[in-house]
Amino acid sequence: MNTENKRPLIEVKHLGKVFTRGKYVKEEVLSDINVNFYEGDVAFIVGPSGAGKSTFLRCLNRLERATTGEIYFEGDNILDDKIDIDKHRQKMGMVFQQFNLFPHLSVMGNLTIGPMKLQGISEEEARERAINLLRRVKLEDRADSYPNQLSGGQKQRIAIARSLCMEPDVMLFDEPTSALDPEMVGEVLEVMRELAEDKMTMIVVTHEMAFAREVANRILFMADKQILEENDPVNFFENPQNERLKAFLEKMI
Repeated sequence: MNTENKRPLIEVKHLGKVFTRGKYVKEEVLSDINVNFYEGDVAFIVGPSGAGKSTFLRCLNRLERATTGEIYFEGDNILDDKIDIDKHRQKMGMVFQQFNLFPHLSVMGNLTIGPMKLQGISEEEARERAINLLRRVKLEDRADSYPNQLSGGQKQRIAIARSLCMEPDVMLFDEPTSALDPEMVGEVLEVMRELAEDKMTMIVVTHEMAFAREVANRILFMADKQILEENDPVNFFENPQNERLKAFLEKMI
């Protein structure tokens, strides 16, 4: 992707995160991260467990509060206390490992509650938006089902549709297939593939290396609290420069 003269959708400057464990123990999990994400990016973040990938993703919409640095989303520093972070989160869809559906609501209820309460649209408009998205994830017939009646793959596709119902500018995926049985992974990846083909801006933390190679336009390698290498998929896998990345790929591929 040619980013020359393009304004970043998300701009991360000198981001750091320290967790405090008890009264005295502090654990640094992110250190001096600098990276930009642009409209239309399909950026995958890979790396060993414990590298800080999920923490970094959660910092992007302030589910985790960064300790140092700045995060600009559509030109606004979301770490500024004056920012209405809930308003910005409406533009950042988030899909978690464990689905996080409301168990007491039907599928339709899960999809329509956000747009109606947060965006103030009518029930009729929210339902129309939801039906279109259920059709997109091939679950239109499950509109009246409840989460406990769905398979893991179906729950995750509903979770994706629920995020899309808010019509976000970017979608964040935190290991979206890690909690799924192997036979259910493909149906979720297919939805994500279609989103990428439709030019949805996506930032994805994953261990699905083959999928990252196929779908991403950028792949970032995180280890040792930092982004150690970034490249297009071909060069990332075939011509890695960082020794830590070389060792990681040898184990993963």
